[in-house]
Amino acid sequence: MPGLGGKALGKLGASVQNIPGSEVYQALSSGAIDGTEWIGPWADEKAGFQEITKTYYTAGFHEPGAGLTLATNLDVFESLSPAHQKIIEVASGDTHQWNLAQFLNNNGAALQRLQAGGVKVLEFPDSVWDAFGKASAEVMAENMDDELFKRISDSYTASMKASSSWLKQSSGTYTAQRDRVLG
Repeated sequence: MPGLGGKALGKLGASVQNIPGSEVYQALSSGAIDGTEWIGPWADEKAGFQEITKTYYTAGFHEPGAGLTLATNLDVFESLSPAHQKIIEVASGDTHQWNLAQFLNNNGAALQRLQAGGVKVLEFPDSVWDAFGKASAEVMAENMDDELFKRISDSYTASMKASSSWLKQSSGTYTAQRDRVLG
């Protein structure tokens, strides 16, 4: 796991290795790495990780869902016509929605297939989540002297706090009740 998440894992004692995706299967099967953080059940199944390991942890601290970004040079983007800027905006949004729909549609079935194939699905206990939180907070604090980083972090945190209760009451309640009623 690259970036801030990898730094947080490093604080917890992991020896984080960033290797090309095409090399992860071989590294895992040879024992060069002990585990991998990949994408989700559908992509993990396609990569064949269930052939190597029968232990699977669900949600991680760094990635609540699939999300894509598009980065452009601001000067180049601003030099484009408004129509071309809109094309990039619409295409990016549609691609994100398509990607999200693919993963929402395929992750559940893939997880069931993994389990049917003998993979044990686990969740991290609260003590591990607490350690993730502490390490993440330390990594974030180490970067707060960068003005842009701090501004983005503060904005993200405020947005997360503002939306959390609604998500819990809407999506969380809906999912729990849907699963209770439908089985």
